[in-house]
Amino acid sequence: MKKIGLFIIGLTSVLGVLGQTNATDFTVDDCSGISHNLFSELDAGKIIVIGWTMPCLSCASPLLSVHNAVLSFAVSNPGVVEYWLADDYNDSPCSTIEDWCTNNGITNVTVFSSNVIDMWDYGNTGMPKVVVVGCSDHKVYYNRNDNPSGSGVTNSINDALADIAGDCQVVSVSELEVSNFGLECFPNPAASILNVSFQNSTKEDVTIELYDFTGALLRVDVITGSTGEVQYDISNLSIGSYLLKVLGSEKSETKRFNVSH
Repeated sequence: MKKIGLFIIGLTSVLGVLGQTNATDFTVDDCSGISHNLFSELDAGKIIVIGWTMPCLSCASPLLSVHNAVLSFAVSNPGVVEYWLADDYNDSPCSTIEDWCTNNGITNVTVFSSNVIDMWDYGNTGMPKVVVVGCSDHKVYYNRNDNPSGSGVTNSINDALADIAGDCQVVSVSELEVSNFGLECFPNPAASILNVSFQNSTKEDVTIELYDFTGALLRVDVITGSTGEVQYDISNLSIGSYLLKVLGSEKSETKRFNVSH
């Protein structure tokens, strides 16, 4: 196994595979203590946009774009489209997420802090991650890691609205883009060395970004593609949580890891 210093990692992109095409049901209380059952909401004709946040600074812009896309349907389709925002790993209290939303202009949203709303139900994790689900057959219309867009969500909501108007007989998935580099970071937490494994099929160069828990970008590197597994020296990082984000020409993937010396 090759041992390298901090940030000098060889990774390449692997084209993602489609995520599951149907939502996973759950029942959970939001941060106001109101209970929600996903399938009951969808069966009632609603379209639910679910976002996951760390929360962090880098999550704000894409999730605000999604928020504005959802808000644009409030006049044309009142009470139909809802925006649910969940903590990524259920380690941020409701007050933290609510304050983060307020500070970033995300106001028309239902907030959750529960591991019941699980990113892994829709393929790989992302930071942030957004899915759009709707119709009585509980279809997934949009599934995007790391870089969700308001335009993508808008197109997906329109697809869902058309599907609902046709009694959910149309099979329409506008954008299933589950990023998949095959990226793994272990052990987690790690003390001084983080093992980083990855797959490589395209040999393209990638950009690697490291963020701290506040979302501050610590380092950016453009790395020539390689394969296998490397040892990532984290001995000079402070104790806490970090994000390792890998971006290729078409895909990106983010892994969260903890440092515990």
